[in-house]
Amino acid sequence: MPSTKALRVTFMTALLLAVAGACVLGFAVSGRAATTAFAALLAVCALLRGVAPETVVPGARSRAFDVAFLLVLALALGYLAPWGDATLPVDSQ
Repeated sequence: MPSTKALRVTFMTALLLAVAGACVLGFAVSGRAATTAFAALLAVCALLRGVAPETVVPGARSRAFDVAFLLVLALALGYLAPWGDATLPVDSQ
């Protein structure tokens, strides 16, 4: 069985790579795709925070608060994702 430190390092590395991948997705594909990827990443982090031990996935507050906050952020980003590539109208006067 892997040690707690190894699991924590693996989680942090995967999180860092996922954030970097979403940033690259924003530059290479679109803002909408990057926002959707960040929303999915927040939902996965909420799931992991809810089921993984405290020693593997770090938390800021209580487990219930962290999970609820991450899910609210994921839903908000998921709702706003379709407008990720929106442009403002320009008045040509």
